[in-house]
Amino acid sequence: MGKTKLTAQAVDRRKIDQGKRQQDIKDQTPGLYLRLFASGKKSFIYRYKIAGRVHVLTLGAAMGSSLADARRRAEDAAAKVKNGQDPGAEAQAQAAARRRMPTVAEFADEYIERHARPNKKTWPEDERMLARWVLPRIGRLKLDAVHRRDLVAILDACRDAGHVRMPGKVLAVTRRMFRFGVERGVLEESPVVYLTERQPRPARRAMTPPEIYRWWRGTDGTHPRVPKSVALALRLLLLSGQRPGEVAGIRVVEVDLDAADGPVWWIPAERRKSHVAHAVALGPVAAAVVREALQQSDGVYLFPSSRGGPGRVDSGLNRGLQLIFGQAENRPTPHAARHTVATELEEIGLQESDIARVLGHQSTTVTGRVYVNRRSMTTQRVDLEAWERRLLELVARASEPSAVVGG
Repeated sequence: MGKTKLTAQAVDRRKIDQGKRQQDIKDQTPGLYLRLFASGKKSFIYRYKIAGRVHVLTLGAAMGSSLADARRRAEDAAAKVKNGQDPGAEAQAQAAARRRMPTVAEFADEYIERHARPNKKTWPEDERMLARWVLPRIGRLKLDAVHRRDLVAILDACRDAGHVRMPGKVLAVTRRMFRFGVERGVLEESPVVYLTERQPRPARRAMTPPEIYRWWRGTDGTHPRVPKSVALALRLLLLSGQRPGEVAGIRVVEVDLDAADGPVWWIPAERRKSHVAHAVALGPVAAAVVREALQQSDGVYLFPSSRGGPGRVDSGLNRGLQLIFGQAENRPTPHAARHTVATELEEIGLQESDIARVLGHQSTTVTGRVYVNRRSMTTQRVDLEAWERRLLELVARASEPSAVVGG
């Protein structure tokens, strides 16, 4: 064992003696050595005794830390030994903890299986948002290595992609996942604390006639960048007045164009906000949209996503409206169709209860406060056919040269 006093230059220049596989060079700091390997690697170690047995604690690679740092760590270790602690055992425990610390991708699976799936009906949406926005960017990081800036970058990317409400949704599911990590004892604190997302301004209650015209014209199948399935879904959204998620996720088995009382769309309870099934009478124009969609469906979903599975609201319907209306902050959102149907039905003389039947509201309190309000299937069919006539009339009137809005 060499007894050369270590200096910074000695650490850089010292080479192992010829023929040796390993060699320790002692420093002036008690217990600190520079360990040399035949491979050329160098590391700092600290030798100490506990109960008469010699232990070795590796302090780190010599190329990655200075001699001064190594001396400080050796002195810290010596203080622990003096107090009856074993610094090597502590280091092993910390290393084991690091090995046990899951990556974000690994913990995302645990979050979905242990929390989201058992407790949330919308857990597939959590899984989809994590897979789309979070995992590609920080999935390989250890959960405790995620910094708030990493999450800010994710929200920025979501916003830069043109999404209005998605950043807030991504933040919500990410916040819940990291909070679950704290609850499970994986983390001491969440990096999402203090992170906020400005909520977009509420959408207007209803579209103007020029906007209705632009929506209708932009979904006629001729827009070069709006997929046919998205265009048809947006048309049915405006014709039916149902919720965007209900329209985007329609399954082929939900529509019956040959029903005895006329074409109908049955929305199952598990796909509705109220968890109560709802039947939507399809007028002639809506039925024609469904027939066209059936020709290009995948046999399972009426408006399949290009990535497989059901159509999407944000990356499908909302993205389609961005292409039609541009990125303006006050442009119509998918939900604007529902407000528009309610407002226009009231305009043509329907009572609040009749409008509620069309929209599928179960609570008259909510309906009266938010939309204006629906009755039997027969009445509903009459009401929706009246809306179809009103819609086509608005489109025709707005298409006149003096009324058309550019774009």
